[in-house]
Amino acid sequence: MSHSDQNGRTQPKDTLTVTDNRTARSYEIPIVNNAVKATDFRWISSTDESTGEAALDRYTTGLKILDPGFQNTAVTESEITYIDGVRGSIQYRNYTLDELLERHDFEDVSFLLVWDHLPSPQEKIDYRLKLAAKANPPQAVLDTIKCFPRDTPYHLMFVAGLSAWASTDPTTVPIYVGKEIYLGKMDAVDEGVRRTIAASMSVTALIYCHYRGIQFTPPDSTASMAENILLMMGVVDPTTRRPDPKIVRILNRLWIVYADHEMTNSTAASMHVGSGLADPMSCVSAAACALSGPLHGGAIDLAYRMFERIGKKEAVAQAIEEVKANKFRLFGYGHRIYKTVDPRVKHLKNALGELSENIDANPHLSVALEIERLASQDDYFRSRNLNVNADLYGCFVFSAMGFKPEIITALMLVARTSGIVAHWREQMQQGKPANLWRPRQVFTRAKL
Repeated sequence: MSHSDQNGRTQPKDTLTVTDNRTARSYEIPIVNNAVKATDFRWISSTDESTGEAALDRYTTGLKILDPGFQNTAVTESEITYIDGVRGSIQYRNYTLDELLERHDFEDVSFLLVWDHLPSPQEKIDYRLKLAAKANPPQAVLDTIKCFPRDTPYHLMFVAGLSAWASTDPTTVPIYVGKEIYLGKMDAVDEGVRRTIAASMSVTALIYCHYRGIQFTPPDSTASMAENILLMMGVVDPTTRRPDPKIVRILNRLWIVYADHEMTNSTAASMHVGSGLADPMSCVSAAACALSGPLHGGAIDLAYRMFERIGKKEAVAQAIEEVKANKFRLFGYGHRIYKTVDPRVKHLKNALGELSENIDANPHLSVALEIERLASQDDYFRSRNLNVNADLYGCFVFSAMGFKPEIITALMLVARTSGIVAHWREQMQQGKPANLWRPRQVFTRAKL
């Protein structure tokens, strides 16, 4: 960064010229990929350059960028996922979401997100075998899940389960071995990725079995990821003892939809932990905690309580009027990124269409769909771009598949784990000194 030409000569095109009216000095800031570096703004200061003295203490370290909630802050550069919120499109690596849903299953997408290419037939077989081999839970994990009351929120059991899993091989935890073990060491990173994905599947299945009071079923080395989690959860045909192919197909589509979504709150939480060079299970645990919040994945649980409060389809119209009068909050609507309909919703609607026979039997689902129907026709919602978001619509599909609300967010997290560890791997792959995420703050009280 440099001061601009005081004689008014033309500056390079890909720059931003900033004039500080406190000092009348101008600064030229490079623009790369439609972004400027926040650290370049540290050069902007009210310090009197001729004397070296600071006009005010709060400016001595340079100008800060204040952005509560990261409304317009990019925290990393990535090649994994791109969201176009205006056009309403999603891209995983070099593929659109639409083409992946049309031609591939979740294992292909999981592999693509992590290793940047679709697997060959043999790579897919090997991936399946390695995940199944790692998905057998250690006894410590079984014992940990069993000790929780059966009405415990899933994320508390999930974090405890992953912690117990990591404890069975503490050599995967940097603080235990006393050194950094992942940065730039891709064999260790890839082993950690596979272990974490397998553990997230297995722990989620254990939680589901614990909720229902049934026995956990070990994974099948020949089964796909979607088949295996259903098998481990005991969601099988009572005659064949195998998962319903239709449910497997729909779960594959759901998981592809939820595999990654750029820098979400939970993904950012995981990367914040990862910047300290923590192990991948700790990073995914951080993501699970973030996802549980009511403004993130926890909104799903609040939405179901909203459906319970409304009670029946006939009461929805009155509830909509209460929302418009600010007497009632509607969870599951609106999205910070999308200025149009969430592109994932159309795929979820297609999946729900395959389960239409299950809708009428689920009173909560009937209420939810009536809310979606009325809100989509109401100018109040349309003028504010308040469309049903994919997290809530996905819940409709999970419900129609027979899953209870308390496990739905966990099943979404299993899919998102592939995206989370892909971002973690990208962090570790850089092979350069780690850049610890340590945001600044603006102190607003009088300085002593």
